[in-house]
Amino acid sequence: MIDALFDLLGTFYQSGDLTQAEWIARSIFQAIPDDIVSLQFLGLLYYRTARRSEALQAFGAADREAASVAGSDTEPGDLLASAQCLRAASGRGSTLAGAWYDLGLLLFRLGRYPQALKALHAAQSARPDFVAARRAIARVAAFAAHRRAIARQPHTQLPEVLPAQRED
Repeated sequence: MIDALFDLLGTFYQSGDLTQAEWIARSIFQAIPDDIVSLQFLGLLYYRTARRSEALQAFGAADREAASVAGSDTEPGDLLASAQCLRAASGRGSTLAGAWYDLGLLLFRLGRYPQALKALHAAQSARPDFVAARRAIARVAAFAAHRRAIARQPHTQLPEVLPAQRED
């Protein structure tokens, strides 16, 4: 059932029927409230339909849910439905490859580099021959590494008075 819903979501997304795609994503999320995948796609669909604040809320909720799962003692059985959603949405041949790619680019633009890389990897998992996804992964990874390197560099303080402004 979950596989069929994600296939339908991908089909609507590919055809440009964002209203129906949103309805499917919302239905999946209502059925599986801890599903990070449907939250991310809701964020993408909100953003694509000019609802930026709702998109940012959805991405924030997905981040909180991911952190909650990573830091909890949740039993594997409790995560079964959410894991099945991820497999259905990113498995080889998934109709969501293009949506994952778009999501990855959007998350990159929003400065969410780890999430962008995960989305782009999901696009490539769904379509191993997806050259644009492979290139985007390399670019985002390089950019994120560059940003981390800059952040680790010590910052030098500027002098309080610049030499040209000194009074002798």
